[in-house]
Amino acid sequence: MEKTLVIEHDGEKAVVWETPQIFSENDYDYEVLEKALENTGGPLKEWRKKKYQEYKEWGFPRWKRCNLDGMSLPELSFKRIDLDVDISLLEKLDFEGAHRKFVLLGDTFFTDFRVYGDGKHMMRFDGDGIENVLVVVEKEAEIYKLSSTDRFRNTVMRILVKKNASLKFFNLDFFGNFSFDNVFIVLEEGARLVLRDFKAFGYRKTGHILVKLNKSSKADIKSFFYQNGSGITDLLYLMKFEGEDAEGKLKGNGVVDGAGKIVFRGILDVKRGSKNIVAEETEHTLVLSPDARMDAIPSLWVDENDVTASHSASSSSLDEDELFYLMTRGVDEIEAKKLIVRGVFNELLDELDESLKGEVENVVNRIV
Repeated sequence: MEKTLVIEHDGEKAVVWETPQIFSENDYDYEVLEKALENTGGPLKEWRKKKYQEYKEWGFPRWKRCNLDGMSLPELSFKRIDLDVDISLLEKLDFEGAHRKFVLLGDTFFTDFRVYGDGKHMMRFDGDGIENVLVVVEKEAEIYKLSSTDRFRNTVMRILVKKNASLKFFNLDFFGNFSFDNVFIVLEEGARLVLRDFKAFGYRKTGHILVKLNKSSKADIKSFFYQNGSGITDLLYLMKFEGEDAEGKLKGNGVVDGAGKIVFRGILDVKRGSKNIVAEETEHTLVLSPDARMDAIPSLWVDENDVTASHSASSSSLDEDELFYLMTRGVDEIEAKKLIVRGVFNELLDELDESLKGEVENVVNRIV
């Protein structure tokens, strides 16, 4: 299993703090598992059984920065799933995620399981549910995933981009009370990744994206985010460099309003032997309210000398000079604020597939 944090140097390992857990009487039990098994065929049936044995040993996390007060699991409806999935590949791409409980939730109680390969694919998840997705890119793929949650959604994605292959991936997650998104991407030698991640609204929203870069691979990640009201969005982007001549760039841009809170953690983890790599991280948040909060936690862990690495994080309020300039050009104050805020997301909108642009624009237009 791919652990999130493994901090070591010269054979010495740091002790990573373990998150306290909450064991709920309302957690899914064997009775729910039996319903899932009745609607599952092929190797995934045994996979569910195996993962349940580990699932029941874990409680839900008692996070400090993103408490889960009020969370309740929805009643699940299982549709028939008969897929000939390579279980050894699922095991190879197993990972810890934001918390092991949520990855196991997706592996045990998935209500939808999808497998994708090369080509262009549109995934849409509406309402509540638990999804599990496996992607294997042999040559080239373009994937758009749009989730619009009501009360609860948990998604687990495992992605393997093979040698010299390329993936363009748009991960869009809007609304909902509780939304958990865990993604593990492995880039083999020479593989290329372009990832655009956008999370907006919602009461509690977490995103965990781990990218493992091997020799000569490249990852271009841009994160866009918005939160308001009393909502909390907790994001972690981790790039692990495990080969020479790799390049990973992370850029975050977002807006927080009301009494909302954003937690943005970007980690660049350069392992020994990863010579001649480029690792960059920048993040900026526009803060629209005195009650809004932004916690930026950039981290740079380097266990190799011959590297180029940098990281930065910043936040600011609305630029009064920019606002005044727009108003002197005949734009009223409300519209001027909208134009400034929209500018944060223009880069994302420009890159979107035309079939999704209107829908995402509607979300952006609701921000101010």
